[in-house]
Amino acid sequence: MGNKIERSQTPDSDQENSMAPSQAAAKTGVIRLRARNGEEHTDGADCIGIVERVELQDFMCHERADVKLCPKVNFITGQNGSGKSAILTALIIALGGKASATNRAPSLKEFVREGQTRAVVRVHLKNRGSEAYLPERFGSSIIIERQLNTVGNATSLFKIRNGNSGEVISRKKEDVVAITDHMAIQVDNPINILSQDAAREFLASTSPDKMYHFFLKGTQLFQLREDLEVVRQAITRAESSINRKKEVLPEMKAEKRRWEQHYEDMRQARDLSTKMESLSHQMAWAMVEEAEAEVQKANEDISMQQKKLSKVDEKVDAERAAIDEINKEVEQLEEQASAQMVQLEPLQEERRVPLERLNSLKSTLRTFKQTENEINAEARSTRERIEALKKEIAVERERLVDKGSAGRERLKKTIQDLEDSIADQEAELSKLQEQQKALEDRSLELHETEKERKADVVRAQQQVEHVKSGLQDLMNQTSDQMSAFGRGVKEALVEIKRTKWQGMTPIGPIGKFVKLRDRKWSLIIETTLDKTLNSFLVDSHADRIKLDAIFRQYNCQSRIVVCRAEMFDYTQGEPDGSYTTMLRALHISDELVKRQLININRIEQIVLVEHRAEGDRLMSSNNGGFPRNVSACLSADGYNVGARRGGLSTQAISLVRQSSRLGEDISQTIARERQILAEKSKELTEAQKALAEIRNEMEAVAGEYKRSSLAELKCRERINRATSEIQQTRERLHSDEPAKIAALEGELETFETQLESIQTQFRDHISQRKVKEEEIRQVESDLQLVEQKASFIRDKADKLRRAAESKATQCQTHNNNIEYWNSKRTTLEEKMRSLEAQKMDVEARVGEIENDARKVCPERVPVEHPPRKLDRMISECKARLEEIERSSNMTLAEVAEKAQTYIMTYTKAKEELRSVIALVSALKTAHQQRLNKWMQFRDSMAVRTKLHFIKNLMQRGYTGKLEFDHTQCTLIPKVKTDQDLVSERITDSTSSPSAKGGSYQRKDTRSLSGGEKSFTTICLLLSLWETMNCPVRALDEFDVFMDAANRRIAMSMMVASARTQRDTQFILITPQDMSVKPDKDVTILRLQPPQRTAVSRH
Repeated sequence: MGNKIERSQTPDSDQENSMAPSQAAAKTGVIRLRARNGEEHTDGADCIGIVERVELQDFMCHERADVKLCPKVNFITGQNGSGKSAILTALIIALGGKASATNRAPSLKEFVREGQTRAVVRVHLKNRGSEAYLPERFGSSIIIERQLNTVGNATSLFKIRNGNSGEVISRKKEDVVAITDHMAIQVDNPINILSQDAAREFLASTSPDKMYHFFLKGTQLFQLREDLEVVRQAITRAESSINRKKEVLPEMKAEKRRWEQHYEDMRQARDLSTKMESLSHQMAWAMVEEAEAEVQKANEDISMQQKKLSKVDEKVDAERAAIDEINKEVEQLEEQASAQMVQLEPLQEERRVPLERLNSLKSTLRTFKQTENEINAEARSTRERIEALKKEIAVERERLVDKGSAGRERLKKTIQDLEDSIADQEAELSKLQEQQKALEDRSLELHETEKERKADVVRAQQQVEHVKSGLQDLMNQTSDQMSAFGRGVKEALVEIKRTKWQGMTPIGPIGKFVKLRDRKWSLIIETTLDKTLNSFLVDSHADRIKLDAIFRQYNCQSRIVVCRAEMFDYTQGEPDGSYTTMLRALHISDELVKRQLININRIEQIVLVEHRAEGDRLMSSNNGGFPRNVSACLSADGYNVGARRGGLSTQAISLVRQSSRLGEDISQTIARERQILAEKSKELTEAQKALAEIRNEMEAVAGEYKRSSLAELKCRERINRATSEIQQTRERLHSDEPAKIAALEGELETFETQLESIQTQFRDHISQRKVKEEEIRQVESDLQLVEQKASFIRDKADKLRRAAESKATQCQTHNNNIEYWNSKRTTLEEKMRSLEAQKMDVEARVGEIENDARKVCPERVPVEHPPRKLDRMISECKARLEEIERSSNMTLAEVAEKAQTYIMTYTKAKEELRSVIALVSALKTAHQQRLNKWMQFRDSMAVRTKLHFIKNLMQRGYTGKLEFDHTQCTLIPKVKTDQDLVSERITDSTSSPSAKGGSYQRKDTRSLSGGEKSFTTICLLLSLWETMNCPVRALDEFDVFMDAANRRIAMSMMVASARTQRDTQFILITPQDMSVKPDKDVTILRLQPPQRTAVSRH
């Protein structure tokens, strides 16, 4: 029994809506709801590759099913097990896909329904329009049928029918492949038709490399790259064949020449005597020409030396002009620095005013605090007085009975005792106030000290981390010595050995050929040479470009130096042998490396000393100037002693982190670094301990200040209480009449009014204090601005001074260059005098040789070859004559035939080699052009995918981007959800202006929720689809990880995307209910579960 498939589009009318299902079910089992306007959607009427219909017979769970699809969007829904995925599987199988491409079964036999021996799937494809595939043969619709058998040898059979006549046109799979290729239907493309497992893998994928692989597969870039790799391998094999033929060709050429010469010898045997005589005459006059050439060469050498002398003079003039220019620039920079420092004077005055105001406000704030304490004390005293009056009013009546003299004396004694107590408390209060002032001063000192200790701790922590990092690098160098020269050097060296070079094989890194003679110079030499030790040497710019490509491939940062293999004499430029130069302190195993270090770093003229003071004495030992041929002096304790505008200057050198580049024992270096780490860790511990001690003392001072304030408060309370008691006692002493009760009640009312006034005064005082505090903050802000201006001016002045010092240092370089060129001039003059003497000797010998030549041949004859060759030719002629005379076994004709055979063989091989080389060159050019086009196409597809991805995310209110890394072959989607954007706005509104705009970053997809991640992946899939050119796109269970909101938006996006893409059909499978309504270009197919019966399969 066939499955029921409900097909939904926009209903036309109630009557048609109710009748259509029964009619459709009666014929094919498909319930179809027609469009509201009563007509089918005509999009894609004249196009190719659109799936019109899929028929299944005994395929998977379907006994019989007939699915008609609209040319635009088709949603296939139904419960799990209803056979939705079987329709997509049938489409893949019918169009020639393998069972493994479906991820549903290992072989085609597994797709046959249980209990049956064969299954049939049919797919109807549109074949209309100008691009139709052989329409006169296959018609306007092509039916591709594939039969699957569980028995027999043929497990799979194809039939291709004319959709109009039903006639079987072909039974070959090759025609199926040709049809799908023509229609651009990519069955095996994992992005084009996503089966259930492929869809889940794509939706759940978070790996950047898998994402990038999907991108390459979906855009067919992966296949193109594989094809290009096949072409490259073919070119490599052809080049290997060319090399083998080139090796054989010289032997063939030598054999050819031997037989040609043999033939010539046979033919010209009679003329050899004449030729030998002619060669003898040429030999005599060749000696004359050789001597004359020596004279000419001597003249040219003298002329060359004169030109070099002129160039040396030009170099000296240029260096002197450069020195004058630098001195002018130094004066300008120093004037600018002085002008900057002048600008500090008004800022000092500007700083003084707010600073005085700040001190005044702080003093006022302390006064406010003291006043607050007094107001509090007065309030407490008033409250106590009110309570005392209330008690006194209650007691007054009892006091009337006690009017004896004994009572009055007792009251006087009480008053005297209270006055003595007040005097003691006031003395104690004065002492407490002095103590608080001292504690406040100490607290300010401790706060400043705490800032210094914090800076010491931070500096010590940075030093410890720096030493730890260097120690880790040294540990890495124990297993890989090349890592000392930077990243990628080891891999680059392996690639250099495999590569063929135009000139010499690159030499490097330079430090590999440099070793120390004495370890005490290791740090200062490594600091001076530093980047040069990591450099590589080549002798041509073509090799530099090739080596640079290798470095980029392995992320190697080493420099490349293009040099000539010139072994010049550097001894004339060295200083006195008593000095230890950098060159003498090193053992350099490669002479070319040694000369390049001399050219680049002038190591033959840099003197090394152990201490700075020794360098100061050395650099002024030549009548106050530098010693001869000394360009710089470096001390082992890290100082550069040089000249600046005629005077000596000493600069501290920033030493680099020590490594094993100079061949030093790495274990000793590690031991030293560990010792340094221990010292730095000890310094950090001591700094932390000092900071803790300061903080403990600050806590102690704060506690002491608090206790002193409490004691002051209690002391004031006791004074106020005693004063109140004195007043009460005096009133009791002088008040005997009963009318005092009324007075006390009046006084009680007065104090209550006074208490209210004190409370109002306290509130006003608090408001005034807040105003002063705000004013303090404003003054501190103004003062900070002034400090920033002053700091900016000082930094600018320091920068100008450093620039002036740097310029002045350049003067010494130019002075050294002048000294070098002067020494070069002296050398050239000496060489020129030597050349002139040689010229005179050669001219004298020319006359003697010419007289000897005239004895052999009186008339001068033209010389065709140099003397050595003439001598060799004469010897060869003699040898040939002797050989011809000894053996002449072959006739001249036989020798001619043999020679012709070798000539033809060699010529043919040479022509074949030339044609193969031309073909390989053309292939390499074509391959490179296609590779460039491939990269352009890849970049274009990536840009299009990015733009579509951003547009799709905006449908949900998201923002994001796609991060392509074509080097690492990764693709990372980054997304900001709508909630993230709201959070970002809240953060921006509450943060400072400087923090806005950079406080929030896009999320990786791994941090998104399941629904957000699935929606993001659907956006990526739609972006990839929009960059592809395929008429059919299918996706199974695309919403399996989505929530309702994301699912609804994703469906709307898919429908909208489909409508914008002409001649493209979408087949989307989902087990959930639909939120999209049917339309003229949107069809919903609802599958009912098939009736399943347990059938044993044999």
